[in-house]
Amino acid sequence: MKNPHLFKKTLISILLSIFFWGPVAAWAQDESQPEGDRVLQRIESLSRQGNYEEAIRLGKQEWQDREQDYGPEDPYVAEVLQKLAQIYLQTGSYAKAKPLFQRTLKIRKTSLGPDHLDTAETLNSLGQLYYQLGQYRKVEPLYKTAIRIRVKKVGEDHPLVASVFNNLGELYRKTGRFTEAEPLYKRSLEIWEKAYGVDHPSVANSLNNIALFYYQTGEFSKVAALYQRSLAIYEKTLGEYHPNVANSLNNLAEFYRKQNDFEKAEPLYARSLKIREEIFGEEHPKVASSYNNLAGLFYSMGDHTRAELYYLRAVNIKEKALGPDNPQVAQALNNLAELYRKMGYFSQAEPLLERSLEIKEKAYGQEHPSVGTALNNLAGLYFGKGEYEKAEPLYKRSFEIWQKSLGPNHPNIRVSLNNLANLYRKMGKPLKAQPLITRLNELKDKNPQSASN
Repeated sequence: MKNPHLFKKTLISILLSIFFWGPVAAWAQDESQPEGDRVLQRIESLSRQGNYEEAIRLGKQEWQDREQDYGPEDPYVAEVLQKLAQIYLQTGSYAKAKPLFQRTLKIRKTSLGPDHLDTAETLNSLGQLYYQLGQYRKVEPLYKTAIRIRVKKVGEDHPLVASVFNNLGELYRKTGRFTEAEPLYKRSLEIWEKAYGVDHPSVANSLNNIALFYYQTGEFSKVAALYQRSLAIYEKTLGEYHPNVANSLNNLAEFYRKQNDFEKAEPLYARSLKIREEIFGEEHPKVASSYNNLAGLFYSMGDHTRAELYYLRAVNIKEKALGPDNPQVAQALNNLAELYRKMGYFSQAEPLLERSLEIKEKAYGQEHPSVGTALNNLAGLYFGKGEYEKAEPLYKRSFEIWQKSLGPNHPNIRVSLNNLANLYRKMGKPLKAQPLITRLNELKDKNPQSASN
C-alpha cells in the first residue's frame, strides 16, 4: 500500500459513516482523528492568532515527522508543506513560500494526479504567491487551471470555484482589466449566496472586493453601501469582536477618508484598532496596520504631529514582529517618508525611501510594480528638491516597470506619463514632454487612479 495513512483515514471514515448518522457540532473533538491532523489544526489556530513563529516551528517539526514516517514524496507530507507555505505567504516571506509550494505541487501531481482537488489548491496558492510577487503573467494560467479542475470535480456552482473566480477577478482588477474583472466578481458572489445564503462571511468578503473594484473604477456611489453590508454580515455571523469585522471597519473608514469625510472615518478606525488590540495584542502587525491607517487619517487632516507618532509606532511594531526586511516594513517606511516630504523634511525622508526601495527589491525582485512605486516616490522627492537629474532615471525606470508588469493601459501609466512630462517641463525640455502629454491625452478616458503599491 503506497499510502497506509490515507487508507487508514478512508477506512475510519467508512466505519464512522455506518455507525453515526446525525450531524456533529463543528467544535466536537473526533477521537479517531489522526494526531497529524490535530497538529495541522493547531498550526492553523496559531497562525490565525498571529503567533507565526510558533506555528512555523510546529509546522517544521510535523514536516520532519511525516517525512520519517511516510517518506518525502507522500501526499501526507504535502499537506504540511502547503500549510507552512501559506503561513510564509501570509507573512510576506515569499522566498520561503515559493519552494514549498513548488514541492507540494510536484508531490500532489505525482501521487494524486494533475486533476486532483488538492493539486488545484496548490495551483491556486501558487497563483496567489506570484500575484504578490507581481509576476502577473504566471498567475492567470494557474488560476484558470485551478478553475478547470474544480469545475470538473465539484461543478461550476461550488464555493471552491467561486474562490478562484474571485482571485482571478482580483488579478484583473490589479492589472487594470476592469471589464474582465467585474463578471468574475459577480459570478463568485452569486455562487456564494446560492451555496451559503446572503448572510455568510464568504458573501461579505465578496462584497468587500466588489466595493474596492467600484472605488477603483470611479463608481463611488456604490461603494459605501457594499462595505456597510459586508460589515453587517460579519457582525451578525462572527460577532462584533472578530478580525474580519476589524478589517471591514478599516475598509469603510478608508473609503470615507479618501472622500474627505473624516468625521465618519475616525471612529471606524478607532474601533478597528481596539478590536485588533484585544484579539492580537498590542505588538501585532494588524495593530500596526491600524496605527498606519490612523496616521494616514491625521495626515489627510493636516495633523502632522499625530500622524508622525502613529507612523513611527507602525514601523516599530512591524520591524519587531516581521523583521526589518519585510515588505510591510517597506510600506510603513514609505508612508512615514511621504509625511516628511509633505512637511519639507527631505533629509529625513530620503533614507527612508531608499531603504523602502531596497527592501522591496530584495523581497520582490527588480521588476515588481511595488518597486516601480518606490522608484516613483523617490523620484518625487528629488523632484521636490529640484534635483531633476536624479529624478529622471528613477521616473523612467518606474515607467518601464509599470508598463512591463501592468500593461500599457493601466492607470499607473497615467501617473508615470504625468510625472515625466512635468519633470521635462521643469527641466526646460518641452520636446521631450510633448509626446508624453499626447499619450496621456489618449488615455484620458481611462479611470483615474494613484500609484499602486
